[in-house]
Amino acid sequence: MAIIVQKYGGTSLQTTERIRQAANRIIGERENGNQLVVVVSAMGDSTNHLEQLSREVSSCTNGREKDLLLSTGEQVSCALMALALQEKGQAAIAMTGEQAGIEVEYLHGNAKVTAIHTKSMKKELQKGKVVIVAGFQGVAANGELCTLGRGGSDTTAAALAAALKADRCDICTDVDGVYAADPRVIPNAGKYSYMDYDSLLTMAEMGAGVIHPRAVAHAKEYQVPLVIRSSFSEHEGTWISKDTSISSVAGVTYQTNLCHLRLFGRRLKKEKLLRWMKDSGVIGTKDVHSHLEELLVVIKKDDLDQTISMLNPYKDQLGIQTIQTENQKAAIHLIFVNEEKKRKQTALLNEKKFMPLEDVHSIDTHQAVWSVAVPEEHGRDLARRVYAAFMSGTQHKFPLAH
Repeated sequence: MAIIVQKYGGTSLQTTERIRQAANRIIGERENGNQLVVVVSAMGDSTNHLEQLSREVSSCTNGREKDLLLSTGEQVSCALMALALQEKGQAAIAMTGEQAGIEVEYLHGNAKVTAIHTKSMKKELQKGKVVIVAGFQGVAANGELCTLGRGGSDTTAAALAAALKADRCDICTDVDGVYAADPRVIPNAGKYSYMDYDSLLTMAEMGAGVIHPRAVAHAKEYQVPLVIRSSFSEHEGTWISKDTSISSVAGVTYQTNLCHLRLFGRRLKKEKLLRWMKDSGVIGTKDVHSHLEELLVVIKKDDLDQTISMLNPYKDQLGIQTIQTENQKAAIHLIFVNEEKKRKQTALLNEKKFMPLEDVHSIDTHQAVWSVAVPEEHGRDLARRVYAAFMSGTQHKFPLAH
């Protein structure tokens, strides 16, 4: 009997009606003779609502009580899904991260999974129950509840699939697979029928929101077969494996809601700065040469204030004289299969002259990615032109689904 892990995202669980629909899909998989472990996110925007409530009573951006608060969103979904299954005649049990045996490091807000103790889950599976697990959370060795950061339910699912030696892990979401670009930005973007771990990992790191990068890295490490598929249709999804087909470009990603953080100083300690900010939502950087040393940092807007607050007390130590910020920025990333493929395309990138605007900067992000930062008002147009030049009518690395 196969073990299948399924993860349902917040959009898939936005209403009680959608929870019932997801329950029907789970029962259908169970009727195929498979054992099911289901990981759930919080319903719809409930995590954002909990974040807002937290901000209304406290300036604390992280910590024990906030983790306790945010973890309740997944627990609500978990209990409701188990109740919905029971109502339909399918035995089910809801478990928190701790009850499911998920052990994490003691770090509030962004903990990593360190171990999975599967005894309780396997016991319930043997009883014929569907095990519903609250994603995004686990327990540290000292008994403290810690959350895994935004997108952590994907990581929960991949980690459980690895520990249970599952036959596959389904990431059920509001899209029906992995596209070569965001269809909302590039309507003619093709969908892949399968893709390898490395290319999906790079796309996820560069802003493709279909799955969290940690989940892909975990699946790759333990060779867990992943399927990205829709919660709302029976369309074939995208299978993720260790395929090594050859070509050049995997896709184009487009990120918005970014800022430019400009750091100036005569003796700017750039390497130290980048080490300090590596976990601060940094998208990319550019070393600017002028009468003062300058480091241009492209950063997520939501992380800007906290990063500046972190830097201010240490400006002298880091050689920072002035800090400037610019809002309403975006970034476009052309994802190559590997660094060698990127290097071979450098001449073509220069020849295409994708940067006709003064306020467009080539930035350093990933070794296999060509990236530019651009004013948000010009971002979609540039993303479409990059896609048209490198993806339309070309031989893709992975077969596109029709």
